[in-house]
Amino acid sequence: MLVSLPIQLIKIIMTKKIFFILIIIFISSCGNDQRNQDENSYKDDILGFWDRKGTVQYVNGVAVDTLLIENSDNPDYKQIKAYVDGNILWMNNSADTINNPWNAGMGGYGKFKIHSYDSLTEYMANGTGWFGAYLKNFKDSLNVSSETYPMSVNLTENSYSQKTGGPNSKRAEYYEPLDELSPKTKIDGVWKRVYRINYVNGIPVDTLSIPSDAVLDVKVMHRGRYMYQVDRTGIVGDPNKAAYGGYGGYGQFDYDDNGNLAEWPEWGSGNSQSSNPPRTSVIYHKVKFYNDDLFLQVGKDTLEVNQSNLGLVYKRIK
Repeated sequence: MLVSLPIQLIKIIMTKKIFFILIIIFISSCGNDQRNQDENSYKDDILGFWDRKGTVQYVNGVAVDTLLIENSDNPDYKQIKAYVDGNILWMNNSADTINNPWNAGMGGYGKFKIHSYDSLTEYMANGTGWFGAYLKNFKDSLNVSSETYPMSVNLTENSYSQKTGGPNSKRAEYYEPLDELSPKTKIDGVWKRVYRINYVNGIPVDTLSIPSDAVLDVKVMHRGRYMYQVDRTGIVGDPNKAAYGGYGGYGQFDYDDNGNLAEWPEWGSGNSQSSNPPRTSVIYHKVKFYNDDLFLQVGKDTLEVNQSNLGLVYKRIK
């Protein structure tokens, strides 16, 4: 026998169900908003250049000591990372000329993804020096485009540390932020070289496209600091040649609204042995923007022979 529920009771039941569903939607929405806020905050906080100062030691997951580079057996060691617009570039000056044909340190380029405020993953695709050679072999062996590095991280206002061996790792790289040297300019961002233009007496005579599978030239410019990595493993082919190590560099720059770019290189990777105190050796360029995401850089008035009469076209990496 069917029993009919009173209409008023049905209304009460339906009202409670709707109310319960709305609560679930509200809680879910708040959770998504919080995750979005955390991710956006993380991106803002990690943005910029970071200077490695040492290594944090952990015992049972607790930080017990920080070993500073300046107090180590190699106080001249340098390592810098830059997180900008979803891109990661890093470089060090750790050279091994006995086992490698190139004469400077190593570096890398890739993308990164934030999972939470204490976790991110780097997807390293290209590099210079030993790391560039290693990545080339790794990618070719597994037929992949990058190597994945999950990181357990600790980000504060004045420091950043990362464990590459998971949360139970006993060591973490320790970094401190490098000061921003200038306001944001039109040239700030991450760029990939797409064309090379040769000039004779100020007249362009030849234009060469740059295939990414042969040469990957990536450059980050952010608030007065720059870093670049030129991976040449795809065009050189022979890992026993010095050129296989590519080249990279780090330094400072000034840019004005009239298209004048000045770069002060400090030190390099791969086959770039430059070593200069900050803002002592300058290279001048003239810059012309085709649009917000594409510009031409032409070397001028410089003692650097490889920069004079050379035009490079860069496209923004988004």
